[in-house]
Amino acid sequence: MSFLARNEYLLGEIDYYHGQVCARLTDDRWSDNYRQIWKSVCLQLCWYEYDDAAGTGDRLVLSLLRRTGYGRQWLLDGPVLNGPLGLSRTESIACRTLFGFDLVTDGWGDWEPLARGVSEVGETLLVLRLLPYLEYLLEVGAGNGYYSFLAAQNGVAVTALEPAPLEYKQLRAGAAMNGFSNIEAPVCSTGESAAGLALYLGDGPLVKPLLLADYRAAGSLVRLAVADFGLALLKGTADWLASYDAPVLLMTGGKDPGGGPQGRVPAAVKELARYDYGLYAVSREPVHGAPLLTPLGGAVHRSTVSFLALPPMAQDLAGQLTKPVDMRVFTPTAKLENLFYFVKNSFEAL
Repeated sequence: MSFLARNEYLLGEIDYYHGQVCARLTDDRWSDNYRQIWKSVCLQLCWYEYDDAAGTGDRLVLSLLRRTGYGRQWLLDGPVLNGPLGLSRTESIACRTLFGFDLVTDGWGDWEPLARGVSEVGETLLVLRLLPYLEYLLEVGAGNGYYSFLAAQNGVAVTALEPAPLEYKQLRAGAAMNGFSNIEAPVCSTGESAAGLALYLGDGPLVKPLLLADYRAAGSLVRLAVADFGLALLKGTADWLASYDAPVLLMTGGKDPGGGPQGRVPAAVKELARYDYGLYAVSREPVHGAPLLTPLGGAVHRSTVSFLALPPMAQDLAGQLTKPVDMRVFTPTAKLENLFYFVKNSFEAL
């Protein structure tokens, strides 16, 4: 059973038994005792006063100190660092994510996996919900492999492409560290051609432009995290986008001149409307109990940074993907199991 499915099951059972216990408690002393324990556990799990203010621009150590109460506790019992953490401007470190795989990072821009064990909770939850319906992930702009590793861990075949040399090195190191044999990571680079800036595969004389159609496969999720190349990468894929095996696409938005989220729908996303794709804005930091996706039909909120496009054959997934978000699913499974046994035993004692 996947991380998400297991946690959703446990939360359902916890809510059921907790409700039954609360409905049956009559003795004040017993009732107060139970509720105090419940409150204490919820506080330990950070289910109350959930603070997710991003520390953009801060150095790794300041981010960690702020998010760990100056070393007293990790939010959500976050990551498990693999060995002692040595502060360095250049060296990469390995941290254990909430899902059990290791991620190699230098910390810059990666405070979330280090402090929480999870990155970009909205998009992460979306990918976890999509994976049971997919057989293949093509990720262009894979970074250090976070989403590729999520897919590989769930048995999905992955092709991960990353043009930045440092992140490509981290991607390869992470795949080897986790023993993922279902990830291919060809060399990918950016460069100029007669047609302008483009992405290329290979080295030296064997370099060729990257064509998404070369990776056509049924049951595909294509994640494009290279906003500047989105429209160019969709060229030559019309036959695939219009077919029965059209891929699900997850695309990041561009940046405005000030470096902030674009707040507009990228041209590459609009292009997909021509092929009857269902288009949605993905909530970056979904509020507990709120929908994860918003159908595109008007102005996109400035905080939106990614968009989901569902082809006609996959639009029945929208019902599954737009259900209200239970942010508690990003709790360590072992802690949920302990809480489940506590409420179940409390119910049985009554």
